[in-house]
Amino acid sequence: PLGMKVGLEKVVDVARRAGIPENVEMVPAPSVSLGVASPHVIDLAAAYATFAAQGIYAKPFIISEVKGANKGVLYQGKIQAQEVFNKDVMADLTYALQQVTISGTGAVVRGIMPNRPAAGKTGTSNDNASAWFNGYTPQVAASVSFYRDDATQTLNGIGGLTSVTGGSFPARIWATFASAYLKSQPVADFPSPVNIGGTAPVDLRNSVPTLPLDSVVKTPTPTPSKTKKR
Repeated sequence: PLGMKVGLEKVVDVARRAGIPENVEMVPAPSVSLGVASPHVIDLAAAYATFAAQGIYAKPFIISEVKGANKGVLYQGKIQAQEVFNKDVMADLTYALQQVTISGTGAVVRGIMPNRPAAGKTGTSNDNASAWFNGYTPQVAASVSFYRDDATQTLNGIGGLTSVTGGSFPARIWATFASAYLKSQPVADFPSPVNIGGTAPVDLRNSVPTLPLDSVVKTPTPTPSKTKKR
């Protein structure tokens, strides 16, 4: 698996830098790449906001301002932000996550908001006990999670669906929210991919496989054999 190839400690480090707090247990074991940790919805929203901001993490807060009876400001939340990832790395990551909403498991997003670029990732736990969609546009990031009070119970059957996955209700809710939130805002584009490593992405949706000429084996033409007359 890719996580083991790059190093499991690095996987955990990247998650921490993106916004998954230390109080969410993440063990550098092979299963960590599969999403066995249990972060809160706000944690995932903050992490994907880091991707949307091209590598700048901002600590989330709920209350932005409190005013007193005389309209004076009693409290004002302050943005605490720092760069945690290179913006070129984020551009390539965003390109990859865009494919999820175009032709992947979250393609329903493109159907709901066809004129806005979006990137994201679906997630579904064992036995469909939880389903997620985490995503972002250049202007907003959000996370949607489905699960029951009893985390061991499956979501299957909700809304008449045999299988509730991250690409079903969570992705639909996310796209509906994002579309309404951005309704009065101009369409913004993501940065173009940088293609770190020198390999340009390949669109596999409409591609036709080809073989090098030297690998094509010609079909032999049978040669008639002579027979002796008796």
